[in-house]
Amino acid sequence: MMKKREVLVLAIIFVCVILFTGIGGFLISERRNNNVVRKSDSAVAEPADKNEEDDAGTTDEKDESDVKPEVYTRDSFDGSIIYQGKRYEKNTAIDTVLFLGIDNSNQSREGVDLAEGGRSDTIILFAIDNENKIIAPLEINRDSMVDVDIYDNDGNYLAQGFEQLTMQYSYGKSAREACNLTKNKISDLLCRTRIDGVISLTVDGIKPIVDQIGGVDLKLETDETQLDPSYCKGAFVHLDGASARDFVHIRDAEVRGSNIERMSRQTQFMLAMFQKIRMQGGSVIEEMEDAAGDNLYEDVNADILTHFTDYEYSEEILMLPGENKTDGIHDEFYIDENKLTEMILKLFYMES
Repeated sequence: MMKKREVLVLAIIFVCVILFTGIGGFLISERRNNNVVRKSDSAVAEPADKNEEDDAGTTDEKDESDVKPEVYTRDSFDGSIIYQGKRYEKNTAIDTVLFLGIDNSNQSREGVDLAEGGRSDTIILFAIDNENKIIAPLEINRDSMVDVDIYDNDGNYLAQGFEQLTMQYSYGKSAREACNLTKNKISDLLCRTRIDGVISLTVDGIKPIVDQIGGVDLKLETDETQLDPSYCKGAFVHLDGASARDFVHIRDAEVRGSNIERMSRQTQFMLAMFQKIRMQGGSVIEEMEDAAGDNLYEDVNADILTHFTDYEYSEEILMLPGENKTDGIHDEFYIDENKLTEMILKLFYMES
C-alpha cells in the first residue's frame, strides 16, 4: 500500500502541474556575460520560449547607485516589519509551499554551457491559511528582474547579476540545489517570507499526469486560436496530456508579452484542474506517482501536504504587481515594491 506521504505529495503535484505558467523551451539565448558558470552540489546550504523556446535572462552587475532602498524596515529580533509607520507581525497560521515548473527534464550540469540543466519558468507560491482553511496561489512572473546569485562549478560565489528570476535555478547542479537557490531568492524577494517547502516538476511530467486523470475539460475565457483553430473564446475543450502540455507550455518568445498571455491560459487550466482532481479523489494516486517518475522533486513536510487535500482553494489567483517592459533584448518584469510589500503584509502578516 502506498504511504500516506506519497499520496499527499502526488495530490499537490496534480494541483501544481496546471500552474505551468512559464515552462519555457529549449533555446537558450546568449547573455551579455558569457563567462558565467554553474554551481556545484557542495555550495548550497539547506534552507535557514519561439513556441517551445524561451529567452535567458540578461546578466549585468549593478552599480551601487542602482540599488534601491528597502520600502520597509525589519526587526532582526522578531522578524516584524515596519511599513508606513505601522508594525506588522508574522501570521503564524500561514504555511507556504513553493512550486517550480522546470523547462528541461535533464537536470545534469557539467560545464558552463547555458543549454545545460533547466530554468524555473513556472513559479507559484501557495499561501496556506490554517485558520480559515483556504489556499491562495501567488503567481510570480518568471521575467521578474532581480539580483541573481551567480556561482562557479566549485560552488564559489562570483557575483550578482541583474537577471530574470527564472535564471536563478540554473546555478544549481541538482534539482535539490537548484530548488534551494530559487527558494531562498524568492524568500528574499517577498520581504524574506519563510518558505516551508518546495516541489518541482519538469515539462516531461505534464503529459503522463494529465493522461492519468483522463484529461481536463474547460471553457475558454480567452481566444487561443493561435494554438488550435477550435480554441475560440467561449468554446468548451477537452485537453488530454499532449494538448494540455501545449496549452500550458507553448508560446512564441519572439512575440513580446507572450509570457503574460500564457500565464492567463495557466490560470484557466488551473481552475479546471482543481475541479477534476476533487472529483477523482485518491483512487488513481499510485498510478500518477508512477507516471511522474523522476520528473518530480519534493521537499515538503507531510503535515503541510495534508492541507492540499483538506482545504478549499481561493478563486482569486494573485499575481505580483508590476510592469512588463518589452523595449530591451528580452521581456523584463519590474516589480512595484510598495504594492508588493502591501500584498505580502496582507498574505503573511498581521498588524500589531
